[in-house]
Amino acid sequence: MKKDSRASKQKRVPRVKRIDGARHWPKTLDQIIWLLLRGGIAPDDINRVVNASLHRHRETAPLTMPAPEVLEYSRILTHWQNEPRYLDETGNPLLLKLAGRRPSFSSLVRESLSGGKAASVLDSLLAYRLVARTRDGKIRMLETAFLPRGDQQAQFLAYTLSSLEGIVDTCYANLTTPDRARQIGQLQRVVLAERFDMKHLAAYDRFLRESAEAFSVKHDAWLKRREVKDPTARGSRVGYVGVGIFGFVAR
Repeated sequence: MKKDSRASKQKRVPRVKRIDGARHWPKTLDQIIWLLLRGGIAPDDINRVVNASLHRHRETAPLTMPAPEVLEYSRILTHWQNEPRYLDETGNPLLLKLAGRRPSFSSLVRESLSGGKAASVLDSLLAYRLVARTRDGKIRMLETAFLPRGDQQAQFLAYTLSSLEGIVDTCYANLTTPDRARQIGQLQRVVLAERFDMKHLAAYDRFLRESAEAFSVKHDAWLKRREVKDPTARGSRVGYVGVGIFGFVAR
């Protein structure tokens, strides 16, 4: 007898593993241990330092980490700035009504995120002071990039842990993958500044934020245009793509 069910007819969508440093810490820690051992550090020394650190930081209060989906809200700001339908005649982001015919904030969220809910997304963006509501209820962009501020420690920590996951995973893959052709996307770069006059630190911080913001938005827009539209299509490589201060890994 031929089985006929709706579930059997549905295409199977591959599961995607998000970068989420707060939840993938066992893998990251394991890779760090391997890197240290590979670098000639004695196991007893690693064990001694780890135990000492755990004792030293035993009273550290934990923060509640935001869901990894929240870290993708920067895609909304990118889409808002780069899609012509969301720009006015001078190229500036439009004021958007919450719902209704496109362009609206709801359509913006729907096009930018996979499964994002406009109401909850708006609450988060308002809380982070990235958007504001006008007197007539429209939504106005305040910031062009989703960069954590000093008073958003949980958000900043989530980006930090994901950044560590990304760089450690990249370094580990570069050292353990024998096939050089499979290292595409495993970009590892370090920027150092020596003999820097510290009186220019504040100016450099402003320059870094401005240039990094422009870089991230430009690359994020390029990647967004090349996302997989149908993850069940033959030959598709499923994954979340994007650029941000949290890091970027492509396997």
